[in-house]
Amino acid sequence: MPWISASDQLRAQAVGDAHPVELRDAGIERCERTNPEIGFLASALYERAPGGVPILLKDAGQELAGTPHWAGLSSLRDAGSTSTTTTALAGRLEPAGFSIIGKSACPALANGVTTEPAGFEPTRNPWDLTTSAGGSSGGAAAAVACGAVPLAHGSDATGSLRFPAALCGLVTLVPSAGLIESTAPCGQPSNAAWRDFFLARDARDLTVLFEMLVEPVGPAPRSQSFRVGVLDHDPELGLEVDPACQGAVHAVATALEQFGSRVEPEWPPALDTLWQRAGAALSISVDATRPPVLRWVAERLGRPVTEDDVPVEVIEAARRDATRTPVERAEAQATIESTVRPLASWWTTYDLLLTPATFRPGWPLGSTPGLDACGTLAAPFSLTGQPSIVVPVPRPTDGAPVGVQIVGPHGSDQSLLRLAEVLQEHLGWLRRCPPVFVT
Repeated sequence: MPWISASDQLRAQAVGDAHPVELRDAGIERCERTNPEIGFLASALYERAPGGVPILLKDAGQELAGTPHWAGLSSLRDAGSTSTTTTALAGRLEPAGFSIIGKSACPALANGVTTEPAGFEPTRNPWDLTTSAGGSSGGAAAAVACGAVPLAHGSDATGSLRFPAALCGLVTLVPSAGLIESTAPCGQPSNAAWRDFFLARDARDLTVLFEMLVEPVGPAPRSQSFRVGVLDHDPELGLEVDPACQGAVHAVATALEQFGSRVEPEWPPALDTLWQRAGAALSISVDATRPPVLRWVAERLGRPVTEDDVPVEVIEAARRDATRTPVERAEAQATIESTVRPLASWWTTYDLLLTPATFRPGWPLGSTPGLDACGTLAAPFSLTGQPSIVVPVPRPTDGAPVGVQIVGPHGSDQSLLRLAEVLQEHLGWLRRCPPVFVT
């Protein structure tokens, strides 16, 4: 069976042009053909999968009762850890016509911008097998990019959907906080920054998922005339942005101008000093999530956690947190909230902000990418709860994808999805496939 979008598969299934078992089995066969080379599967769920449009579930916050749940830890794999419950979002997918045929790989504890957890095969980028598929939703992105499945679930707190989408040439939406049932992974406290959604080659597939999961939904706005701010550089730390990433931003800006938008080199002034004011506080808040994570791992293992069970930096963060008081943690959280709050006011004047999705178009496997690679412009809009969408822009030189982030005000999800569909036709990314792609 040739590659078919998820929305077209759902339509064929509904009218009887394709049998659900046929669709599931085609997805399984495609995974079997591509996973050995790419390494996107954490675990296959072929035997339990019902008929339906094949998709993958990220092996992190969302769970399916009775299935392996390792969250990128070989210690949990070796202990045979399985989920005892099904989370809300995961439980909605198969009744809607999908078939979860596997769990996608993620870095240890879904923390990191490359999917190379110790004790597992690395996840490779179908566009270049020597480079990373990103993280933490790297397995999901690689599976969709190589055509194994048309759609895969992922999640994002500071870029974990957006970075893999940018590196693998996909479109993804980080929805407005609170719209979709999201579950922070591995015992982390619930927070508005962590949001679940999906990655796709075809922007229309994301629209179909959004309309299934968010009710009631009105008609998507049709106008593509916006007032748009363009940010093509790092406004505070002064990190270098690769010219390919800048060029992709300007390609989208030019397209929006052609659609009738007013485009200006503007951005929220609060970004200019955001990390200077909130960086240390964010580190304190991240450290505070590590003790509950260690308790979660210990519960899954049925014994105390050792330094062989989790990355050492998780244990070190928990030790730092143990030296802090509740007052210090509360002050850090208050600093974060007061620092990001002014960002949202910029959208009273502007409709959209264009930024690079990453500061480099990719990074090699085995490297330790930092802010110089993934950039500083994803996390702020996780903290504000705003929606953002990443779209791929084919590079003029070789057609390889470069991701652009488009940020809107809270509740503008449908406008962003509609815009992605229009840009898809204009930029033609569906006409391009990576070197490793199953037809």
